[in-house]
Amino acid sequence: MSPPRTNPPRIHRGLLVLLGIVAVTGVINFFVVNQRAFLNFYYLPVVFGAYLMGLRRGVYSALLSCAIVFGIAMLNDHQFHGQDPASWMRWLDLGTWACFLVLTSYIVGSLYEQKESQLREIRQAYQGIIEIMSKLIDSVDRSTENHSRRVAEYAVEIARAMGIRESGVEDIRIGAFLHDIGKVEVSTEVLRKAAGLTDEEMNEMKRHVDEGERVVRSMGGILKHVVPMVAYHHERWDGSGYKGLVAEEIPVGARIIAVADTYDAIVADRTYRKGRTHDQALEIIARESGSQFDPRVVEVFMSLYASDLVPETAAADTRAA
Repeated sequence: MSPPRTNPPRIHRGLLVLLGIVAVTGVINFFVVNQRAFLNFYYLPVVFGAYLMGLRRGVYSALLSCAIVFGIAMLNDHQFHGQDPASWMRWLDLGTWACFLVLTSYIVGSLYEQKESQLREIRQAYQGIIEIMSKLIDSVDRSTENHSRRVAEYAVEIARAMGIRESGVEDIRIGAFLHDIGKVEVSTEVLRKAAGLTDEEMNEMKRHVDEGERVVRSMGGILKHVVPMVAYHHERWDGSGYKGLVAEEIPVGARIIAVADTYDAIVADRTYRKGRTHDQALEIIARESGSQFDPRVVEVFMSLYASDLVPETAAADTRAA
């Protein structure tokens, strides 16, 4: 198995702010004639730092800028002079500039903290709504209770093992929670039918992906990355799925959810049958690699779960039952 892809290293934002301050210092000291006027360029990295990193680090950036400027002024009496050559006027001007710089960083940083607080509240409400919706989905068919939660947990583990970024992992988690939301529009008789479905019933079942796509899309841009996962989680790698997408045409999140969904559907008990064993499920999934499932997703799934142990999620639900 090839090693999981790793995310490219991220440059620390504090380092970017520091480099910005140093760059501004270089411009002012070596390329600018009217240095006092161009002290205003220090606002750029300081505001950037306060907006991205918050109040405390924004103020630190402003204080660092002030320290650099005052250090240069002390080492060189000819820098930062205005029309009035009086020394006290020079320091008064620099002091005024420094006060406004720190005040600006404080105001922008405070706005950042307020924005982050509001975002945390939105995320908490968002998570709560997703949890409620997943319970609504599973309540349509009581035999699949907690199915969405288990699929989400499997999908998250697979996605992380594949090296997908955390933002993408979160989208996949939500997609897995909502992958069956369209089933609220499918009759309970069809959902609970033990024998084979008629063509009409199968068409009704297939429509749940279109209904799910419509519902998730109606929630707005916050779930725009989730829509393809809900719409295409029943696609097959060989193109014989609901909509005929083939291989890489299928979004990677949908490919991951397909494996997680199938595994849980195999091992979970139903009112009309008992679930199969963990090893039997692995055998079925391995056999469908390259036909129903993305071979790479199957490979990662096997590396996570190919043992005599049942995944913790399924084991915990079995104990609870």
